Amino acid sequence: MTDTPDLDPTPAPAQDQGLVRTVDVGPFGIYFTNVNKAMGLRAHSHTGYVTVVYNTVGRHGYPSFADTNAALEAWIHELTRAVFKDATNEDIADRLFAHLDGYVDPVWEPWGGEYSLRAIHLDVIGVHDALGHDNSTTRYTVARTTGGQS
Repeated sequence: MTDTPDLDPTPAPAQDQGLVRTVDVGPFGIYFTNVNKAMGLRAHSHTGYVTVVYNTVGRHGYPSFADTNAALEAWIHELTRAVFKDATNEDIADRLFAHLDGYVDPVWEPWGGEYSLRAIHLDVIGVHDALGHDNSTTRYTVARTTGGQS
C-alpha cells in the first residue's frame, strides 16, 4: 500500500489572496405591486426574481440547503406581499437589501458558516402593457462595496 501525498486540505482563505468568495442563492420567484409616484405610474404588478449574494467570510459561508433556502424565500415574501406605496423598482431593491441585511433564520444556525450580505439582484420581468412596459427583464442591483454585517 502506497501513501498518497497529503494535499493541503486547508488552503489559505481566498481573502488572504486578494480574492472574494461568494454564495449566490436563488433566484426566488416573487410577485409584487408598486405605486411609482416618482414616474407618475398608478399601482401595477410585476413578477420577478430575487438572487441573494453572500460574502463567504470563513471556511464556509451561507448554508444553501432546502430548509435554509425555504426560510430565506419566506423572509423575502414577507416583504413583497404588501403593496409598495410610492416606490420605484430601485426603492424596492433598496428595501429588499435592508430587509435581508443582518437577517439570520434560526434554521440556518445548526449549519454554521461565516457570511455577510453582499448584494441582492432584483430581476423584474416586464410585459407589454398600457403603462409602456416592454417584455424584457430589467435587473436592479444593490451591492455593498466593502465590509458588511456578519
